Amino acid sequence: MSNQTRDDERNPIISMPLDLSAHLPEDVFVGFSASTGIYTQLNCIKAWNFTSTEFRKNNSKDNSVSILWLWILIPIISVLVMFLGGVFIYFAWTRKKTRMQVLEQDDNIDIQILNSATAPQRFQLKDLKRATGNFDPTNILGRGGCGVVLKGLLADNKEVAVKRFFKDSRQGAKDLIAEVTTIGNLHHKNLVKLIGWCYESNELLVVYEFMPNGSLDKLIFCEENGEIREGLSLNWEIRNDIICGIAQALDYLHNGCQKRVLHRDIKASKIMLDSELNARLGDFGLARTVQVNGKTHHSTKEIAGTIGYMAPESFLIGRATVETDVFAFGVLILEVACGRKPGKQHEENIYSNRVIEYVWDMYKTGKIIDAIDVRLDRDFDEEQAECVLILGLACCHPNPYERPSMKTALQILTGESVLPNIPTEKPVFVWPARAPSTNDAYGDSLQESQLTPITVLTGR
Repeated sequence: MSNQTRDDERNPIISMPLDLSAHLPEDVFVGFSASTGIYTQLNCIKAWNFTSTEFRKNNSKDNSVSILWLWILIPIISVLVMFLGGVFIYFAWTRKKTRMQVLEQDDNIDIQILNSATAPQRFQLKDLKRATGNFDPTNILGRGGCGVVLKGLLADNKEVAVKRFFKDSRQGAKDLIAEVTTIGNLHHKNLVKLIGWCYESNELLVVYEFMPNGSLDKLIFCEENGEIREGLSLNWEIRNDIICGIAQALDYLHNGCQKRVLHRDIKASKIMLDSELNARLGDFGLARTVQVNGKTHHSTKEIAGTIGYMAPESFLIGRATVETDVFAFGVLILEVACGRKPGKQHEENIYSNRVIEYVWDMYKTGKIIDAIDVRLDRDFDEEQAECVLILGLACCHPNPYERPSMKTALQILTGESVLPNIPTEKPVFVWPARAPSTNDAYGDSLQESQLTPITVLTGR
């Protein structure tokens, strides 16, 4: 206790240390109380100070709150840690599984390619990246259903065409194996030469010789948005040579190899032209080989090919045949001669093809020569042109038994055989097809014509 002076506050009148914990209960109220007996006094407390080192009741409440938060947070944190741990383990397992699948696919591709009779050169990915400017889009030559083709320049200054498969393509690995193992064993002047391949870091690449004049479809089609397109046009002699060249290539594939090869996707965009405009058949991604000993078809669960070039029976049977290749060749003949695209299939009839209907209508009226590309301005050998058009119709006959073989087609083009008779009216497609009584020349691809169920349509 002290008076009002500041100095006396430092030297109190009454000062006594007292441990109140021994005299007071745990919960107390602090204040002032005094008594003067029977006398009256007026006292005024100017200032007072109370200091305590512990409030047990408040600390108890804080401890209770802290324990409550611990009970809440510990389960939440535990669940969160378990969830994050599970996510990490799942992604680690998925990544490991994917890596193992890639490694297994790598081994599978390597084994299948390297076990082929004449495996071509294997390139390193860094070399092909350098050759194509790291796959620079300005080097793209063309784009297809399963990848893009880029122009490249190898270290020895050799120009090449590099086909890069899309990484998300289901058929990428199969197409790579098919191309490398099929065309790698083939040698013909009218086939695009395969130089090498690469499979590294999930990149699928095939290297071909470079064709300076690109693909045939960019030069022959005369219509663009319904109008006659101006520009470079191939004369009749070159077109006829292109047709003959592809006929030689297909005859070689069907009859000149140890194992018969079915291309399954013949069309103008697959025909490449070298510096002298010689035709080269390429892109063997859908090609399949079959043994020559009596078997001329390849069974499949999917319909492979491009709508407009596919034979009508392709929609009903589960196999590719030499006859389906011949049908596509017939469509190719007509589009090269007429400068017209096959056109989209009619919705009400998936077996219709506009260029075939067009030429057959001209043939019915006796004006088949008028079907020739108008840009040629009738500057062509009419007898030769008529022969080519009729051969194209024969190859596109709805009945596969009535189509000539590629050997017969080549003989007709070279003048060694006569044209087959075709009806004036286009026959209606009927299945099962009726085989002629004498059909020794057409092979036995369809002798067993049982229908095979089709589950997937993957025309491209």
